[in-house]
Amino acid sequence: MSNKKTTEIKLDERVNSYKEYLYEKTLNYLKNVIPERIQEFHKLSQKGDENFKDDPIQNVLKKRKLESDNGFEAPSLENLMKINKKIIEAHTKLRKDYIEVIEIFSTIRAWIHMNIPRIEDGNNFGVDIQEDVVATLTKLEDVYTTLLETCESYFTSRAQYMKRALKYKEIDSYRHVIAQIDEKEFIKFNFAYFDLANNYSTTYSLIVKNFAKLEQPRPTNVTSSMF
Repeated sequence: MSNKKTTEIKLDERVNSYKEYLYEKTLNYLKNVIPERIQEFHKLSQKGDENFKDDPIQNVLKKRKLESDNGFEAPSLENLMKINKKIIEAHTKLRKDYIEVIEIFSTIRAWIHMNIPRIEDGNNFGVDIQEDVVATLTKLEDVYTTLLETCESYFTSRAQYMKRALKYKEIDSYRHVIAQIDEKEFIKFNFAYFDLANNYSTTYSLIVKNFAKLEQPRPTNVTSSMF
């Protein structure tokens, strides 16, 4: 019976270079980008109505509010026809922020995957931590991918009601609904940025607290720190 030689394959230097690239990007995200985004999004979520104070959208919404003494006059079709520029700008920014958070979490997840060691029996506590963090990142990526895909729902919903309002001009309810859709959209932006700030901060805390295990899940003589 012949003895078969065991073939050993080592990681190609190009793969190691890619791992180093992911590592540098991860460090930049953790040291600079994520803390900046947490601060930025926290401020946006805390402003509330001040986010749009003195902005044109507020003037438009006031015009859309009931102007008669009985308080039941519907907003005019002329005011409702065009989507306010501020809503479009807010949507554009939110989409950009969703794309960025997906990219950041995807990069960090890829870096952690590259650090998962060879499968062995025992001493897998650090690997378990890696898998838990990867699962958290994957879940958040899925959440924001879904939110990104549903960003256009505001426009399609508004268009449907606008079509009905133009067709049935005598029915005031459609015009009231459109005005409320616009107002709720701005409220949604505040909650969206609170959610972003919260998910960034909790994920950042989880990664930083476990950074040594994420980088080196099994004990070595080398200690690691991201700072």
